[in-house]
Amino acid sequence: MSPFARWFQARVLRKEAGEAELLLEVREEFLQGQGLVHGGILAALLDSALGQAVESLGAKVVTAELSVSYLRPVREGVLLARGWVVHPGRHLLHAAGEVLLEGKRVAFAKGVFYRVG
Repeated sequence: MSPFARWFQARVLRKEAGEAELLLEVREEFLQGQGLVHGGILAALLDSALGQAVESLGAKVVTAELSVSYLRPVREGVLLARGWVVHPGRHLLHAAGEVLLEGKRVAFAKGVFYRVG
């Protein structure tokens, strides 16, 4: 496990067949000055969910591109991130995902991952 993963503490619930689900409990160090979860935390969670979905197909990848849209502010709670593979190309794999809080979508993303192994 990487030093980032140890600090971040997102828990993988499911990782199979091009899909993944992760849980992340909001902690105080995730909040920005207005008391909201920093956008970078949501982006990191989405990057992790999409990456886990891609890696569930047996690919070793790095993120080539990530686009995140933020829909609602988050102050506290447990976040559920879901990722799924949209197109498993030979070199570039495309994925999409969302973050939910109490069943409501707070952010979504699309990403491109480059196969390194």
